Amino acid sequence: MPTDDEVEHRIEDVDAPRTARRKATAQQVNQLAHRRAAIVAQLEDIEGQLGELIAEAEDVISVEELARFTDLKTADLTEWVAGGKSASRSRTSSGTGTQSAEPIPASPVAGARDLEAAQLT
Repeated sequence: MPTDDEVEHRIEDVDAPRTARRKATAQQVNQLAHRRAAIVAQLEDIEGQLGELIAEAEDVISVEELARFTDLKTADLTEWVAGGKSASRSRTSSGTGTQSAEPIPASPVAGARDLEAAQLT
């Protein structure tokens, strides 16, 4: 009959691969979630810049013309303008000026999908 210590070691040996997978999964999800949050922040900043640029140029080019020339949807352009105007007001009121996008740190789990996401920035 095994001792209590032997039983404990047997259980640890059986549980070790599952525990390692759980730990690795949790760490990878956490890393990817952080990267996703950084990309979302960058996209919000880019959309704000697009909106400001389009709004500033409305006296020389309409949203409809931009849509026609760029093959972008008028709804997207209009949404960016609406968002850019509010982002511009919030930036000027906070006194921070324009924001620059931070680079996305490389992840140890980077693969082809991660490379594509990083190239979007």
